[in-house]
Amino acid sequence: MALVMFDYDGVIVDSIDVFISRFSQACLENGFQGINEPKDVISFFEGNVYETMISRGITESTIDKILQRYELLQNEQLTHLELFNGIGEALNKIAEKHHVYVVTSNLSDATKQILNSNGIDCFKDIIGAEKEKSKIKKIRSVISLHPGIPAYYVGDTKGDMIEGKHAGTKTIGVTWGWHTPEKIKEGNPDFLVNSPEELADLLVRV
Repeated sequence: MALVMFDYDGVIVDSIDVFISRFSQACLENGFQGINEPKDVISFFEGNVYETMISRGITESTIDKILQRYELLQNEQLTHLELFNGIGEALNKIAEKHHVYVVTSNLSDATKQILNSNGIDCFKDIIGAEKEKSKIKKIRSVISLHPGIPAYYVGDTKGDMIEGKHAGTKTIGVTWGWHTPEKIKEGNPDFLVNSPEELADLLVRV
């Protein structure tokens, strides 16, 4: 048995268009003018998204306001979000063997709502940005609940790979998400998979 933690956006749900439009709007409404085109948002995820925002001059209190506004804007679009083909079956297959969690930069309630509406209830917990902004801290917290077993983090961005490694996990990059395979490889993933089926096959063997 192992511990497997999943990113949400770009791994489980195809949310890039909603995220870019609504997160950009929330940032602009709260005075952050650093977004001129979609790639500006995606570039935040080459590291921890919130640490990147702080490095660009946004205060933590403003980030909290952006998150609160984004939650409202995102909720208007939740019914339009779809899971990636095959990911639900893969998650259930993985959960039959391992402890599974969601560790995300998104918000827990919205994440849970989408998963539940798609019949996915295999996760032990969903740990979002309102609980802690650092993925490294969140991942380490989950690891502390399951000591002595291998730990994996599954993500779709270079930042996911960097944070997973720093937190002490093996990292698995998926190629159907927000960053290109080339960009993900800059984070030196331990594994790179091209489909949910390949992901499930990899994890049921460990």
